[in-house]
Amino acid sequence: MKNDRQEKRRSWIHFSLLSSMFLLTLIIGVFIFSTGDSKFQSFTSAKTKAEIAYVPDVLLSESPTKFKDIQIITETSDHTTMPYAVNYPKTNFQNINKEISQFIASSKENYVEAVRLYTNANPKVDVVGEFLMTADISLHNNNYYSVILKNNTKINKANYDTTYQTYLFNKNSGELISFSQLLNNKVENLEVFAKHVRNQISTNYSKYFDKDKMTQLTEPKWENFNRFGVSDSHLVIYYNYNEIADPLAGTPNVIIPISFLNPILAEPFKSSTVSKETIIPVKPPTGKRIALTFDDGPHEKVTPQILKLLEKYDAKATFFVVGNRIAKNTKLVQEIHNSGHEIGNHTWNHPNLTSISSKQVSSQLKSTNDAIFTAIGEYPTVFRPPYGAKNKQVTDLVALPVVMWTIDTLDWKYRDQSKLLPMVKKSIHNNAIVLMHDIHQPTADGLESVLAYLQNEGYECVTVSELLENK
Repeated sequence: MKNDRQEKRRSWIHFSLLSSMFLLTLIIGVFIFSTGDSKFQSFTSAKTKAEIAYVPDVLLSESPTKFKDIQIITETSDHTTMPYAVNYPKTNFQNINKEISQFIASSKENYVEAVRLYTNANPKVDVVGEFLMTADISLHNNNYYSVILKNNTKINKANYDTTYQTYLFNKNSGELISFSQLLNNKVENLEVFAKHVRNQISTNYSKYFDKDKMTQLTEPKWENFNRFGVSDSHLVIYYNYNEIADPLAGTPNVIIPISFLNPILAEPFKSSTVSKETIIPVKPPTGKRIALTFDDGPHEKVTPQILKLLEKYDAKATFFVVGNRIAKNTKLVQEIHNSGHEIGNHTWNHPNLTSISSKQVSSQLKSTNDAIFTAIGEYPTVFRPPYGAKNKQVTDLVALPVVMWTIDTLDWKYRDQSKLLPMVKKSIHNNAIVLMHDIHQPTADGLESVLAYLQNEGYECVTVSELLENK
């Protein structure tokens, strides 16, 4: 009997202890839930349309990288509707860590907002999000860390958004390096870089990019190239999902060898590798300049001869092409463009625009614009009316700069190579625009004497747009 009483007493004590532990655990849990961890305020305060409270079950871990002064922090939550996994670097510099922390916080908020918006828009659908942040780290010239953070958000397993954030910093001082510093703070370097990026996008994503967005985001402005990564071998420009191209293109990235960029990079960022081909810096306007222009082509025989001579004398020119000649000379138009020359619109079949209707003028312009774009992935930059014939009706319909000339060589009239140079000499002046035609053989035959003369006289041959921009 005594043993029974002792056994009952022990059972009561055990029950009391277990009850106390359970109550204490419950109190602690309520306290944690009510106060919230500051790192997850954006999650705990957010609610879906179904008013589901998000109490994340977060796991944190730290792992080394191949760089002894950088660790990777991994933060995960397996919440049923908004799970996530965040991987980010922890450095020895407080300013870098602060920048990264702020980006992580805003990324989480964007994720919660995306799930909320999708849920509100689809009230009858069970919505499950997915968020993954990855970190890519590289070392450039043994002195600069490049960090690429990539965010990918999915909703119900379908891609919703992909964005990038990048940092380049000195591994010894923690100084953040801007894109401007990378290009030696020179606007002329930015201009040639922006043009190269635009050409790469036009070539690699021709079926997908939005011309207006792409043009705007590749203008030579420093802020257009703030998302970049640098390794010993390449520089990469990153674009977000649906930023400049159709979602089918994913996230267009422009990858350029560092050695190719050596001429425009600041000294600390140049590659020790020597490249046979490099980007050519924009030359600042100095001395005397002249714009050579060629109308009515391209011509399958004459135009290639002219291109070879221009290359020999390191001269640039502007070709005003006729639209109906492009299709059978597509590769030739591409060669003109790839050689650094400018391509202008010279109508579809060379009519006198002052003698046709507005509708016909618009058709002449649009058909030629489209043909040029089909050939090179870019629209023309300038326009010249056939015969120089224009009036207000014509100029009101043309969205491009209308370019005339200041020197007419009359090559179309004389068809005599010996007369080409005298006509140029007769009227030569700084900032002249010279009219010639790349459909006449005598023009190609007499061009070298003109180029040699201009070179000896100290003239730089530039495109029309370059001439007008710096005039």
